[in-house]
Amino acid sequence: MIVHQYTHASVEHPERNEDALLVLQNEGFAPVFAVIDGMGGHQHQLASGQLLTGHDASAFLAQALGEQLGSVPASIDGSPGGEAEKMVVEAIRVANERLYNDLNKGENLPISHRVGAVLTVGMLCENGQRLLCVQVGDTRAYLYSDEELIQLCYDEDNIEFMVSQGLLSAEDGARVTTVLNSYDGINPPKVDGNVVINGQPFELYIAWRWFIVGNSALGILPANIVLNALGIDPTSPAPQISRSEIGPQDSVFFCSDGLYKNMSDDEIASSLKSPYSAAESLGEAALKRSEDHNNQRRNPDDISILVVTF
Repeated sequence: MIVHQYTHASVEHPERNEDALLVLQNEGFAPVFAVIDGMGGHQHQLASGQLLTGHDASAFLAQALGEQLGSVPASIDGSPGGEAEKMVVEAIRVANERLYNDLNKGENLPISHRVGAVLTVGMLCENGQRLLCVQVGDTRAYLYSDEELIQLCYDEDNIEFMVSQGLLSAEDGARVTTVLNSYDGINPPKVDGNVVINGQPFELYIAWRWFIVGNSALGILPANIVLNALGIDPTSPAPQISRSEIGPQDSVFFCSDGLYKNMSDDEIASSLKSPYSAAESLGEAALKRSEDHNNQRRNPDDISILVVTF
């Protein structure tokens, strides 16, 4: 197993990277990987004058998870409801509680000032045979197997918000997501058919763009919304959970939204054909695109990547 990393601060705040990566590969224990994305819009100042930001939230969570998951037996059961699931979910719960109390001081701060983060955690269970993936928010993990790219958990974003509110069907939400994941920022995807938004039908070839920039008349929020995050509320949000069997030559790809909002699924899959250089090549390509004001997919955010190859 080989792990490659890439991380780069946003071009809009190059002095502060609000992402964090966690890699635990302690001999005899279950490997653990995480990508953590701090919430850039939430921050507050301490009495000492120190400004706490998403950078502090993501670093805090990385340390808290490392303390709790660094000595899990390599043979741990990864099945539904098994010990691995219980341990990771509990570690996230404890990390959320600590972040809420230690950095945000409970309910003393307005919600908009509480620092927080989203994350995806992967644990290799059953002596490396199965990957348990646990996610809160809109970071991503993919399995790349037999030249197929498979997203392991769904994004808790503006599309999922509309689905949860009954404003968009799950089927139409999946269709919009597929279009967005295929868009390179220059060449509009060829799509047909309609989607129904809040009871009104719209042609998909027009409507998918609204989920990037938002449409206030239809109640579509911009793409940077996230439904759940850690540290904002004392109650830890229920995470998404998935499991994947891992085979020889497979790769697992973890990233923050600064990567996948700049790069299409096809571009990610193409790079993973050469997994040992994929983290660097994809990171640099995403960084370049984030600086390209002529590209409609441009997203000037922090970019973080883990590529785990078996």
